[in-house]
Amino acid sequence: MNRRKLNRAWETVRSMPMPAIASDRLVDLHNDLTDYDTIIARQMREYLRGRPVNVNKLRVDAELEESLRTFKTESSAEVECRREMLRYKRRIDDVVRELQKATQNSPQP
Repeated sequence: MNRRKLNRAWETVRSMPMPAIASDRLVDLHNDLTDYDTIIARQMREYLRGRPVNVNKLRVDAELEESLRTFKTESSAEVECRREMLRYKRRIDDVVRELQKATQNSPQP
């Protein structure tokens, strides 16, 4: 059952486009989101290949969430971009939570 949830969460993230940057002010947050996505994607690939997952990297990035939520927007494009970035980040968080459950339930060598 957990594997099915993990696969569904992973497919959801992979089917979503990475949000576009609406302004120069959002570049740093976008880069942080991209790094978070890359780290989790790498761990997910390791899990799918049957290799050990680095559980120290499987953490929900609360600092990124807070930064996105408190970002002061100046235009409607920034509002929409921030909203899309939060949505994308929360889908990655779903993968993190499911991957944490999966690695706890079936420890890998």
